[in-house]
Amino acid sequence: MKSFIGGLIVVLLVVSAASAGVFGPPEPLSDQGKASLDMGYWLDRTRMKQDGDRLGTRSNQYYMQGNYTFLKDWEVYGRVGAADMTVHDRDTQQHFGAGPSVFGTLGVKGVLYRNGNFAFGPFVEGSMYGDHANVATSQWDTNVGLSAQYKVRTVTLYGGPFAYWRQADSQLALNPQAPADDMSNRHHLGGFLGLRFPVVQEKVFLTAEAQMKDRPGAGATISYKF
Repeated sequence: MKSFIGGLIVVLLVVSAASAGVFGPPEPLSDQGKASLDMGYWLDRTRMKQDGDRLGTRSNQYYMQGNYTFLKDWEVYGRVGAADMTVHDRDTQQHFGAGPSVFGTLGVKGVLYRNGNFAFGPFVEGSMYGDHANVATSQWDTNVGLSAQYKVRTVTLYGGPFAYWRQADSQLALNPQAPADDMSNRHHLGGFLGLRFPVVQEKVFLTAEAQMKDRPGAGATISYKF
């Protein structure tokens, strides 16, 4: 109960403060009071809208992530990286693009229930992005979900549902011009499935994950456990 209350407090703090990357299983990689470090890549593909225009976005995201297990089975993490952005307007058939810009993410996740090799728990994360010239500014997103895992020896299979929100101020030079400049995602529910396993003596781990929103995305991380 103590770990659950502590985790809930951190969840609320993160939500009040603010997908960009792998969600991972609910169980922290490191023991309580210890940390781990990730290096990752994520391909994000999302359908968005600006007024009545249907937009398809694509972003390549490269990042480093630090994770800290602050309570038993509860982990807080911070991510910093670079992400480009391309947009295709399906109604006007226009394409727009911008090079990499910095982004940052804060998140928390943990285990609420465990029974043998099975466990599940919630996660929440929020990201903010630097401006993409002539594409979008003031962009942010939030993901909230439930992750379940099952361990087979050293391999962890995990997945679950999540909800997501993304918002940005459009800089697109649409022709004809859209009356509103707010960009937002067209749908809000998705699912994910992933696999984590050690590659070097229970110290270095590989995590591969796929997410299905209204368009599929995928990525992977290499993690070092301290």
